[in-house]
Amino acid sequence: MCVLFDHYVDLSTFRIGTVSVRFFLILSGFLITRTLIRYASPCWADNKLLLKSFYGRRALRIWPLHYVLLTILLLVGLLPLPYFLVHGAFLTNILQAWRNDWNQPWFFSALWTISVQEQFYLFWPLLFIALRASMRSAFLVGMIAVALLFRTGMWAAGMGNDVAFFTLPFASFDALAAGSLLAMAQGRLTAFVDRGVLALPLLLVLCLAVELMGGGFFPQTILPTLWLIPLGILTLAAFYDRLGAFGRLLDQRPLIFLGRISLGVYLLHLPVWLAFMKCSPAWLLPLVAKSSLTTFAIVAPTTLLAATASWLLFEKPLQRFRKNLPYRSAVAGGRSAAPGPLPHADIARPMA
Repeated sequence: MCVLFDHYVDLSTFRIGTVSVRFFLILSGFLITRTLIRYASPCWADNKLLLKSFYGRRALRIWPLHYVLLTILLLVGLLPLPYFLVHGAFLTNILQAWRNDWNQPWFFSALWTISVQEQFYLFWPLLFIALRASMRSAFLVGMIAVALLFRTGMWAAGMGNDVAFFTLPFASFDALAAGSLLAMAQGRLTAFVDRGVLALPLLLVLCLAVELMGGGFFPQTILPTLWLIPLGILTLAAFYDRLGAFGRLLDQRPLIFLGRISLGVYLLHLPVWLAFMKCSPAWLLPLVAKSSLTTFAIVAPTTLLAATASWLLFEKPLQRFRKNLPYRSAVAGGRSAAPGPLPHADIARPMA
């Protein structure tokens, strides 16, 4: 919803969608690494089954709507074939960086985050299995360092406003790695969570204050990594159910459902806006033709309705095939067993 607000309203003072994308990447690293920790095995045969289930489930969740959307826009003549192939290969972020242009075309500009996520999904499970347990944390810390060095180098080269500064995978390494580190250390951070929640409002205010300072070396290169501290605390606090009344709000069915349809919301929000621009009657077009609160009030609810229809009629029925791709925990002797009991947070908030 923050990204929708950014795109439909386009405030120049503060783009909250940039922070929410960092949060999205932390959650991706956290949830995926928890899965790998839980089901990885010293036995390669078991890990082959893990990888099959992992990649199959991720493809089943993300690919169908992604490719249906691409195909529809290709067939109606709004997406040339070369763009179809690039976006279909989840290389949107690379194309944007190469051309230094977000609009490839504009109604697919948001796909860069999905591309970064898919690139992470492709390589991290293989690296996780290949690396010894003692090396995984060091590798992830190295990823955070690479992100800081990448942004610093781009800034020093006068490329701090280039599209590549934001969309190349190196720029997101720190968020993905931070989420993965949280997953690997979460059992040792229980005592820290309650103290972190107390400090959370202050940390959020401090990061927001620096964000509102505008451009400059520190806000552009260091602050994106500092945002990971309060966002990481928020992730663990939600996981351990330490958010009090706010946590109970997050457990309400409408918000849980919004989480379930969030992929559709994200993929469809700019194509839905495109449909308004192409098909609106003369009286409506001025109200949605440019970024404004009016555009948000009209297009955002329509996007939510479209994503709801997509989930109920298309995406949700496909998820029944996940039963053919089960995860199994490896135990002594190379046999498989059903996983043990889950923490409360896993039961309250089923993971996609």
